[in-house]
Amino acid sequence: MENEARARALSTAELVARKPGPGEFARLPRAPVHVVLSNVRGLANVGLAFRLCDNLRAKRLWLCGITGHPLREDDPRPREIAERCDREIRRTAVMAVPFVPWSYEPDAVEVVKRLKAEGFRVVAVEQAEGSIPLFSADLRGPLCLVFGHERLGVEASVLELADAVVELPVWGMANSINVAMALAIVGYEAARQNGGWGLPPT
Repeated sequence: MENEARARALSTAELVARKPGPGEFARLPRAPVHVVLSNVRGLANVGLAFRLCDNLRAKRLWLCGITGHPLREDDPRPREIAERCDREIRRTAVMAVPFVPWSYEPDAVEVVKRLKAEGFRVVAVEQAEGSIPLFSADLRGPLCLVFGHERLGVEASVLELADAVVELPVWGMANSINVAMALAIVGYEAARQNGGWGLPPT
């Protein structure tokens, strides 16, 4: 019997070697997906959202309300707070922050209204009355995926704008799934349903 092929993990050097340069990457098409984090407290969640949006090659990450964000030019926050947010976000984002288009907006409602008017289907990820289980959800087409406060969830004013509310099944004793984990699950399911939006992997 012939030896079966054995899988071998690629080394970091091999993975880096097959990546495009930053300039070439910036010119690549992006998935028609906007990710909105509304009042997400945990800076680790924000950093992981950057990393996931980079991997999904999402069109833009919107950080709204009390959600922390990296340093900006003319940042109005006290310097020590802005620097702490930047440091903590980059720690979990690893190297993704420079490669993800992002914006800070005080009000998620305004962002969601704007994206909805532009033709993006608004999908809130939340445990709510009338929510659709993930495995039954239609995530095809241009999407605006909304995630909310770790304890309070997506605010009612945003839920009212949603075209669909998707709920992740929880079979354990915990009430819910971490924000960044939820983004990973829903984001990759959306990519699967859309055939990766035709984007070749880098």
